[in-house]
Amino acid sequence: MSYDMFVQRFEQGDAAPLSADAFRAVFVPWAERQEPQHGYWHISADDGGTADVYATLTDDTLCSLMLSRFSAGAILDMLVTFVGLADAVVLPPGCPTLLAHEGQRYHLPADLRADAVVVQAGADVERILQSC
Repeated sequence: MSYDMFVQRFEQGDAAPLSADAFRAVFVPWAERQEPQHGYWHISADDGGTADVYATLTDDTLCSLMLSRFSAGAILDMLVTFVGLADAVVLPPGCPTLLAHEGQRYHLPADLRADAVVVQAGADVERILQSC
């Protein structure tokens, strides 16, 4: 898909750090190419899908994460796994905010709450992206 999606965690309406451990568990094992000093990982999934992932990783946290030039399928499944582990949300352009669970709605900034939807699999993400 040809646009960028941002992933962010929120606490009481404000941006909060993401878990570096969740990033390492979900994306790093699939990194075909890594340039952590530049915040870049090229991810290749077992179904042939790919994504460029941009994240500035410190020991314990990352501030934000962006997926660019990503495929449907296993890449989106990885994304859903990551947001669940990191208690994060996906902010696709022109689409509703994608939640890992309903409890996150309370922590979103007010303008993102009403249209937010819970996703449980990459297929849910793909379907929402195609409808926007």
